[in-house]
Amino acid sequence: MADVDSAKQALLHQFGKALNSNDVTTGSAFVTDDFVWIYYEGPDHPEGRIIRGFKAACEAVVERANRLKTPIVFSESNEYSSSDKIFTTYRVSGEFIDTGPFDVRAIDIYSFRGDRICSKDTYWKIITA
Repeated sequence: MADVDSAKQALLHQFGKALNSNDVTTGSAFVTDDFVWIYYEGPDHPEGRIIRGFKAACEAVVERANRLKTPIVFSESNEYSSSDKIFTTYRVSGEFIDTGPFDVRAIDIYSFRGDRICSKDTYWKIITA
């Protein structure tokens, strides 16, 4: 990890654990009241899909999990820090029931306000079809 603030890094770890385990109560303590997740796909042009609130973010993770034919595999992860943001780059692959296999390079941009996460902005770049 390249010069990532340890407190923010710990917060991100706790946030991710709560998000991926659908723990709304715990995760809500790590985000601002106006937290948004700007999702990599969806109807909100040009952003993709704007998910408002930690509860809705957990619901989106459950929704995505329900679409999976095979588990998501995350690899090649790195974190970078810049003032009030942490950038994570990674590779993710798997297979959706409705759209088939995917293999993408991704980036999440986490913005902080004080000691809480106020947004997560996710981008996927398809590297195989």
